[in-house]
Amino acid sequence: MEVKETAACGISKREFAIELEKEEIVNIYRILSYAQTGIGFYNEDFLEELKSQMAYIIGPSLSEDPSQDLDELTIRWEDTGTAYSLAFNEPEAGKLLQILNAIEHPGEGFDKGMNQKLLKEMVEMAPMALQNLPIINR
Repeated sequence: MEVKETAACGISKREFAIELEKEEIVNIYRILSYAQTGIGFYNEDFLEELKSQMAYIIGPSLSEDPSQDLDELTIRWEDTGTAYSLAFNEPEAGKLLQILNAIEHPGEGFDKGMNQKLLKEMVEMAPMALQNLPIINR
C-alpha cells in the first residue's frame, strides 16, 4: 500500500491516490465495513499504516474539519490491472480520514453515503475477492 500525491501544481485542489496490491483490497473493505456496522474484524496494523501515510503525504489539511456538503464526490476506485487505486481530492481526504477514525465508534461521525459508495464500487470492481468474504472472525 502506498499513499501518494497525484496532482498539485496549478489546480485548486490537491489530488491523491492510495495504491493497493490486489490482495490488499480485502483489508480496506474490512475497515470500511467495520466503520459502517461495527461488525467483524480488520487488520489494525494495516489501518495504522494507512493513517500514518495519509498524515505524512496529505499533511495538515487532514486536521481541518472537512466540509459536510461536497458539491460532488469525485472519489473513485480504479483497477489498473495489477493493482487497485483509490483516487480522491483534498476535501475528500478529510472525509476518508473520518471514516478510518470511525473504527473507534462505528457508525458515527462520518459520511455514510461516501462509505457506502466506496464499498459498492469495491464489490463491483473485485467481486471474486469480496462477495463471499467472511467479515466475522470465527
